Amino acid sequence: MVEGIAGVRLERTYDLSAPQGVAGRNSDNTFIEQVLHWEPRTPLHTGMQHTYDWIAQQFALRKAGRRVVTD
Repeated sequence: MVEGIAGVRLERTYDLSAPQGVAGRNSDNTFIEQVLHWEPRTPLHTGMQHTYDWIAQQFALRKAGRRVVTD
């Protein structure tokens, strides 16, 4: 997804002898919905696009010698 947002295609090499880890993760927001009466409304792709744009802006500012957000 991030490659598509960034407009790049990265080359990958895989070490098939390395530990495999978790095959996938799912977010169960039931608890936060019950406690805070809140649920996310932003689609994942939209949130990723906004995050990528913010990071790109921060990178450009830093590269230009400007102060960037640190916290």
